[in-house]
Amino acid sequence: MHAWNKKFFLSKIALACAVAAAAPAAMSADISGTVYDTFYHDSTLAGHIGYRGYADNDGTDNGYAGGDIYSSINDSVVNGVISTYYLGFDNNTSNTLNITNTTVNGMITSECMTTDCGDARNDYDQSRLQLTIDNSTINDTYEHFDYDVTDANKVRDHETLDTYGLGVAVTLDQESDIVIKNNSHVAGIALSQGYEWEDTDVNNGNTFDNTLTVNDSVLTSGSYTELQTTGFYGQSDKPSDYGNISAAGTQADDIALSVVASANADNAMKTNAVFNNSTLTGDVYFESTFDENYYVGGHDSNADGTLDTNGWDDTDELNLTLDNGSKWVGAAISNVQMDSSLYNRSTNSIWPGSVFSSTNGYLTGDQVYQSGLFDVALNNGSEWDTTKASNIDDLTVNNRSQVNVAESDLLADHISLTNASTLKIAAHGGVYTDELNLNSGSQASLTEETAALYANTITVGNGSELNLGLGQVDTHNMVLTDNGTFDIGSREYVLNADMNNARDKTAADYAYDQGTIGINSDGHLAVNGVANGNYQVRIDNATGEGQVADYQNKELIRIYGGNATFTHANTADLGAYKYQAEQAGDTVVLAKQGITSTANAALSLPSSNAATWHMEQDTLENRMNSSRHTQGNDKGGVWVNYFGGQQNGDNGVIDYDQDVNGIMVGLDKVTEGGGERQWLVGMAASFAKSSLSMDDADADTDSQSARVYSSLDFNNGAFFDSSLSYSHFSNSTGSTMSNGQQVSGDSTTDAWGFGLKVGYDWKFAPQAYLTPYASVTGVFIGDDDYTMSNNMRVTDQAYDSMRYELGGNVGYTFDLGADQAISPYATLAYVYEDANNDADINGDRIDNGVDGSAVRVGLGGQFDMSKNFTVYAGANYLGGSDVDQPWAANLGMKYRW
Repeated sequence: MHAWNKKFFLSKIALACAVAAAAPAAMSADISGTVYDTFYHDSTLAGHIGYRGYADNDGTDNGYAGGDIYSSINDSVVNGVISTYYLGFDNNTSNTLNITNTTVNGMITSECMTTDCGDARNDYDQSRLQLTIDNSTINDTYEHFDYDVTDANKVRDHETLDTYGLGVAVTLDQESDIVIKNNSHVAGIALSQGYEWEDTDVNNGNTFDNTLTVNDSVLTSGSYTELQTTGFYGQSDKPSDYGNISAAGTQADDIALSVVASANADNAMKTNAVFNNSTLTGDVYFESTFDENYYVGGHDSNADGTLDTNGWDDTDELNLTLDNGSKWVGAAISNVQMDSSLYNRSTNSIWPGSVFSSTNGYLTGDQVYQSGLFDVALNNGSEWDTTKASNIDDLTVNNRSQVNVAESDLLADHISLTNASTLKIAAHGGVYTDELNLNSGSQASLTEETAALYANTITVGNGSELNLGLGQVDTHNMVLTDNGTFDIGSREYVLNADMNNARDKTAADYAYDQGTIGINSDGHLAVNGVANGNYQVRIDNATGEGQVADYQNKELIRIYGGNATFTHANTADLGAYKYQAEQAGDTVVLAKQGITSTANAALSLPSSNAATWHMEQDTLENRMNSSRHTQGNDKGGVWVNYFGGQQNGDNGVIDYDQDVNGIMVGLDKVTEGGGERQWLVGMAASFAKSSLSMDDADADTDSQSARVYSSLDFNNGAFFDSSLSYSHFSNSTGSTMSNGQQVSGDSTTDAWGFGLKVGYDWKFAPQAYLTPYASVTGVFIGDDDYTMSNNMRVTDQAYDSMRYELGGNVGYTFDLGADQAISPYATLAYVYEDANNDADINGDRIDNGVDGSAVRVGLGGQFDMSKNFTVYAGANYLGGSDVDQPWAANLGMKYRW
């Protein structure tokens, strides 16, 4: 190995010309726990400025110049520049520098800082520098050593030494393993290739290796520019300020990490940088050139006039990894060389500018050999917010990590996202790549009109999504595989590319493959290329607005070539109906299905309110029936009755299950109507709560009713019952649309009703009776116009229900004596309900009448506990075409006058 004096990445001030040699130190000083200045004033020295910042860990050997401070620095403040030049000077000593709980107002460098260094260390193959920065700050703020003193004789001694151009916080040209940890802050790292292993007859396989590990810490940009010559209200910029380049500054002042391989070296420079739960603020710069024994375009090694070799070269590398929630704000800049005229080299990358024939100038491909490769990986929830213009080789984004591109551009050979990671392209953001691969639930989205994505091939697979948003996507080949989704939204988008699946149907080992097209009902996709493969179409939006004419058969997709097949992925709530995608030749259109859950809830309320009213009417009838079969003579009284039941309504359009619970109280009295008859007249009030359940919806109704009633009973057993009622219903609905949106609505309605019943109470035995009867009841529910929270408009919803019933009761009274008796009974009846109704939703008429024939079967009885007190109960089943009432029950008690 031989060493050479590498120039800094930027032009530096040569301190060796300004700082005199210091006297050899007897031993390295431990400066822990002190404030230490690496530059000092000494009038006996040439230039009057001395330096004492060389670190060394050999505290006993003073046989050579150097070794100012011990290489473990703890709990200190160091002002100036620490040099590692003499660390590991003797191959028997450790090449280690530890900075712990310390602030360095300045930098660490591997350069010689004085005039007397010579080439002594070049005789040793030093071990790699082990630099650890632990809970410490290196801020790159030391710009000058300025000594200005006037003595008693008014003689001024003024010396100034500029240091701002030496580099950033850590500037090294030697192989190193750098660890920054425990809330440390470092203002810039510059790594360069300071020595080589020469190629002698064969290519030397040694590599110049660096590692950088940043744990729970911050790396920012540094500065190569003097900052203390400008200010704002007495404050100058800081080296760590990113994107705030001073008037005298350059783009280099925004660089947080630079890795520069030498053009004069025979070996590759390979650098691995890993950030764990850390922050990187600033640009990352990578510069690579071919090794000095490489021939771009080829070389004639045999002098026979034929190019036959490219010479020797080893590929430089920078691998940057952000892990465990790390965040980076900045640009990635790669400055490398490439060669496409290869003889004994293989390609290792692709080139965005393409490769052209040297004979005819025509395009031949993109495969090249690069001098260096710069790859970036984000893992485990890490984030990169790009700035400026970034260009790298491969970008890998894993495990819920994210890349955000806004007001900047990102160029990468390949971009791959896995495990729910995201790529967000925002305003004036552009992403350009040969291949974008989205996998395992990841997403790429364009959020603004000025966002752009270009990729020769876009592959969206395994539940991932490319969301077009408002931006522009340009590609040659769109591959949707394993249910990967291309989300069009509400755009009317033309895809000027082929669209296909990843797996070829014609392959012998073909396994079914399909992609997904996500689109809103007002969107449209036209595929101008060839569309092959299988696709499911997912309708993403939902709304309560719109008529059938707005949606039925609306075109969503049109293809102009290929044999693609399309099926529906879901149904979507659009207006009052659900729709799904349906292929019609070369198009995909919307096809109407059943009503939505929201419409079902709204349309079910009138019939369910009518059912509640009929249940209340049955309760009143039970009271009047009880008066005819009470032991002794029922002269009227006060009574209370619980009622409840369940009904299932289904007319082929609406479908719901209803539960009703309520209470009715009444007061009545018997008046004589002559010797052959008597009148029972009374009034009643009821309070009920109805709950409806249905798919993805529910509804509740609170109702209050008032009734007047009478029963005319003849001595021969004939009777005639009648009633009039007024009811008020307060309705509320809640539903979930197909897109998960919650919908609510409220309405109130009033209703009028009546009941008429005639029958004959035939006592075919002293204590037995058979009561045939016929009745007609009706309720007329008023209209209420209202709008649901999803803008569904419900109007003209008046509802009429007429119920006709023909049946009979049979019962027997067991006289227990002492004014007590038990009277069980059974009921069988035919019921027909006429409810030919419809309602208007968004201008469409929809049938919501629940009617048809049914059979009622019931059991009940009453217990006369005393002369004045009776309890009674009953239960029945009603089943028919549109109505199924699994059960209805009542339990009442009355006190007779």
